[in-house]
Amino acid sequence: MRRKLAMKTIFKQSIIAAAALFAAAGTAQACSTLIIGKALSETGNIIVAHNEDNGGRLFNLQHYVPSAKHKDGEMIKFEKNAAAIPQVKETLGFYWTQTFVPDGASFADGFFNDAGVAIATNWCGEIFDADRMEVKDGGIGYGIRRIVAERAHSAREAVEIATKLLEEYGYFHDGRTYTFADANEAWQLAIHQGNSWAAHKIADDEVIYIPNVFTMDKVDLKDTERWMVEPGQVERATKDGRFDPKKDRYFNWRKIVAPESIRAERWNANRNVIAWKFLTGTEMNDPEQFPYSVKTAKKLGVKDAMTLLRLHEDTIGEEQQLYHSASEGICRTTSHDSIVYNLTKDPTLTEAWKTVGRPCQSVYVPLYPLAGPAKGTAFLDGATATKEHFAGTPAMFDFRAEFTPHSVFSAGTNAIDYLRGDEIAKRTALIEKVEAEFLKERSAITAKAAKLQDEERRAFLHDYNQKAYDKVLKLMEAENARLMPMKVEILAKTVKADAEDLVEMVLLGSKNHAVKGSNMKATRAGMSANQLNSTRQFSGFAPAESMTYKDVNGDGIEDVVFAFKAKDLAKGAVPGALMDLWLYTQVNGHRVVGFDVVPVETKEVKTGESRDGKHLL
Repeated sequence: MRRKLAMKTIFKQSIIAAAALFAAAGTAQACSTLIIGKALSETGNIIVAHNEDNGGRLFNLQHYVPSAKHKDGEMIKFEKNAAAIPQVKETLGFYWTQTFVPDGASFADGFFNDAGVAIATNWCGEIFDADRMEVKDGGIGYGIRRIVAERAHSAREAVEIATKLLEEYGYFHDGRTYTFADANEAWQLAIHQGNSWAAHKIADDEVIYIPNVFTMDKVDLKDTERWMVEPGQVERATKDGRFDPKKDRYFNWRKIVAPESIRAERWNANRNVIAWKFLTGTEMNDPEQFPYSVKTAKKLGVKDAMTLLRLHEDTIGEEQQLYHSASEGICRTTSHDSIVYNLTKDPTLTEAWKTVGRPCQSVYVPLYPLAGPAKGTAFLDGATATKEHFAGTPAMFDFRAEFTPHSVFSAGTNAIDYLRGDEIAKRTALIEKVEAEFLKERSAITAKAAKLQDEERRAFLHDYNQKAYDKVLKLMEAENARLMPMKVEILAKTVKADAEDLVEMVLLGSKNHAVKGSNMKATRAGMSANQLNSTRQFSGFAPAESMTYKDVNGDGIEDVVFAFKAKDLAKGAVPGALMDLWLYTQVNGHRVVGFDVVPVETKEVKTGESRDGKHLL
């Protein structure tokens, strides 16, 4: 039952514990999901497309976790304060796109399992406080997506598994909408904190877009084939006066569970305006009139899904800011993982397209998820990644040159976002050229794989995954060399994140690149922009305290040395980790960007030592 906030000590304790867990678990508040029904899909298959948005020190890893057998009595537990849940005897294998952050991401990871079930989610918070419920043993959060990935053989079964978990343990988070899809049908499950939920089977002629707000409005309680609602919720809504079964044609779920203000928030409304204009050709500006779904006038394909996930407002960056600095559109600073699934009846042939970075500045690399991701897309195996997901070990967040999703792809998008100008157009042209080549060859690759069996098919498709990734990696390495031709060095063995000390960063001059004319006033330094988790990041970087010209490396060519306060330079860094810190400057009016790698420490946390999670800046 629901309880008022003032009632029952046990409820107060459960809410406090859940709030603490939520604060530590991290969340994604700028995600987008698009679902295209089979009848409106150019491929004839259900298409699911998703942008995952998070900030802070973040690595996006890809894994294939094989099926497994488990011992009787085995329990699974994810977040420290969440409920322990009995494991089943056998679990499915799955492709896992992991959002790896120091304090653990409960609400970000995506999955595609051996049975062909795809899983993506959107944060939907800010519910009515009076509606909060008790949860059992801390409730469940991350466990829903992971358990569904391990156990669900269909999208419908995914809903059944998730709702049984909610009934048993309750959801500790404010709210979230889960998308579960297979080749036959797609479902969305909107979950409100505790055990309140509504589920919808998406029709073949429906197209759905959702940002970070509950969107289900016309819930038809009589249509039990396409709609399911937690039984007690209708009773509660009727008692509270939010629903009148005699007068109301529909159970307007989004109004019943969340205030109007969250639907009107600019960072939600902007994405709705952009998405629905793209899908329907009509600009809608009333947050209360945004549809849950539409029937589009034309069929939509994989390319349309990619285009939607790359959309921004018309103007998204101020002159002194990075390109995405003011964006509250579908693609923004924190969009770090974008994926499109074309769901086929044979899951091994399901075609995915995934960016390794912000989608508008990244190539959608073709991928067959169940064949295993390319080497270099993870630095941990699946078992270790699971163990470390909520551990917060600082060394796990070291800069690794061999982990190219960060050292190459993320670095390149950060450089472009600062350089701006014609670099945006150049990157767009490169993306279009490469993706056109991949799109042209994709059907032939899938057709060839379909003629192969079992391990021979898997090996063929894995080889394709690797070649496609390596092709784009080579291009991005060349692009980074062009974008960042000047070397940056940090003239300190460590950066003390809790100190006022000055840290010097040098931009090295060369025969081809002089440093004379550097602009101290325009110079900043710090983390890569997407890892500051905010808009208008430039104001969050460390300003230069001084600037000096001198030959630092003794090559007879003048260099320029900038000094920054250590605590400002290390804002957002992970104490105890080897961090990439960036220099953003201008030379004779031209923007210059680059980075160097240095250990970051505090008095309490040294490089290589574990921490308790309390000292993340």
